[in-house]
Amino acid sequence: MKKNLTEKNGYKLISFDSKSIDENGIITDLIFILEKINKEKLINKNQLLFYIDATNGNIFISGYHHETQEVFDNNGIGIEFYEYWNIADNAVEFDETIINSIKKTFNSDIGKKIKENFQVYFQTEIDDAERI
Repeated sequence: MKKNLTEKNGYKLISFDSKSIDENGIITDLIFILEKINKEKLINKNQLLFYIDATNGNIFISGYHHETQEVFDNNGIGIEFYEYWNIADNAVEFDETIINSIKKTFNSDIGKKIKENFQVYFQTEIDDAERI
């Protein structure tokens, strides 16, 4: 995956360009990202939100506060899934594949470790945030 870092006014926005074309590749990429979050302490809140944008073929991971629904996107991680997005039949298929990949990722060793430190949520463009 190609990584880009943008720093502005003390904030870090990191983006990755995934070449994955199926669920297994997406899971591998998400595990890689979770290892970075854990190792580099990229997000300093105790809740994470995985926002799934099927319209544009990406997800954005940020700090989150579920009760107020506040998103702390000043330090976040964007992942572009254009390769998969171009072959998915529609937005529903994209959402389902990404959600399944996220859930399976959090059953991995690094996913379980992240869940010890964070409450994790995912949200699509049309649905409310749901805890993993």
